[in-house]
Amino acid sequence: MMNFPTSLLGQRVLVLGGGVSGLAALRLLREKQAVPLLSDAQKISEVSDLQIPENTPLADLLPLSLIIKSPGISWENPIVAQARQLAIPIVSEVEFARAYFSGRIVGVTGTDGKSTTTSLIRHLISKDFPGTEAGGNLGLAFSDFCLKPIPVAVLELSSYQLEDSSPLHLNVSVLLNLAPDHLERHKTLDNYFGAKAKIADAANPRHTFITNSRLYKERIQSLAWKCRILTFGREEDSSARILEDEQKIRTLTVEYDVSKFHLPGSHNLENLAASILAAEAMEADPKSIQAMLETFQGLPHRFQMAGKAADVQFINDSKSTNLHSMLAGMKGWKFRKSTCLILGGRTKKEDITPLKEFLKDKIGWVILFGEAKEEWGSELSQILGTHLILKDDLEESFSWLKNAVRSGLARLTHVVFSPACASFDQYKNFEERGNHFLNLVSTWAKEEP
Repeated sequence: MMNFPTSLLGQRVLVLGGGVSGLAALRLLREKQAVPLLSDAQKISEVSDLQIPENTPLADLLPLSLIIKSPGISWENPIVAQARQLAIPIVSEVEFARAYFSGRIVGVTGTDGKSTTTSLIRHLISKDFPGTEAGGNLGLAFSDFCLKPIPVAVLELSSYQLEDSSPLHLNVSVLLNLAPDHLERHKTLDNYFGAKAKIADAANPRHTFITNSRLYKERIQSLAWKCRILTFGREEDSSARILEDEQKIRTLTVEYDVSKFHLPGSHNLENLAASILAAEAMEADPKSIQAMLETFQGLPHRFQMAGKAADVQFINDSKSTNLHSMLAGMKGWKFRKSTCLILGGRTKKEDITPLKEFLKDKIGWVILFGEAKEEWGSELSQILGTHLILKDDLEESFSWLKNAVRSGLARLTHVVFSPACASFDQYKNFEERGNHFLNLVSTWAKEEP
């Protein structure tokens, strides 16, 4: 049950944070005829009539029936801390919207692959459930789903959103994987897992929870959850077994041919296996699932084919913002010796031992740019020697690539841009970074005769 009154007619509600989710919450509050207020550090012209100065004391805002907290705002925030002392309900935008959404919901979380899997599930079930939408931490905020009739919502949910929420009582939930990330907030991997695991309606036997076989055996099997649990992986006892050599995924009832699935990489077969299980749990027709998996084209900035220049294929994986994501994407990469891997940006202070192990297995060239070149350059040069190229930014990286390819110094078939770092040292977000990469590829292609 939600811990706030769902009838907000005439009630004062404070929204903390005016990002995508905060503004969506304001729209839904207006629909419910509440009296909304917004606190944000930036002046937002479209809702200026609702905005209050960011440092307004909580006492000056009372009475308040509810506070909707954006994911990036800490629980140590002064207004949040005071509101807790006064027992004013504080909820996430996702929990707030959940109270008003009447359709069925599939939730997806994990360290990596969330956006691809969220979009893929929506695609797989869209033939049987017309009008299905994907959103949450991807695209539209959940509150916007409540303003129109949507039969099924497939939501990407971050650890921050889940940590801030009471049980969301989803129909199907997916926890793809777990690797150290966002530990500046969660502090430990156990806390991070605890936030992610809140996606499961663990006490509900009618709920279906999907995760990978290894994570199930390491962390979940011992928890005695009462929900239905399905697993995906390469193990024989997986509910969706990946048979990579045979290009099949075999569930408990159906064998799917994945030879025409367009997304490269072993990690994408795992995303597909999880998505198939979710689609089956929603009772989509297996024939529809088979047909739809063959037409999914993937997401921008996630192993996106970016075009060719000088007979070199470029791949844009700007969405790779941590080492786990990059390594998952490059696992099983077949063109190692003729590949240049571009890494760089703002590191997440991760242990780079797995990266060094990966690079020991002979990759052609590595370009390291941005802040990461100062933090990783010395250690990686010990492994790569002269095949590590240090540059300040992408522009310089492409200048080196052009000279190396044209002179024959680097005999490349592929350039993979999978930064393994956040973008914030030089870009607003990974989308802007990825678009810059795409523009550089396009410009080079136009220069070739």
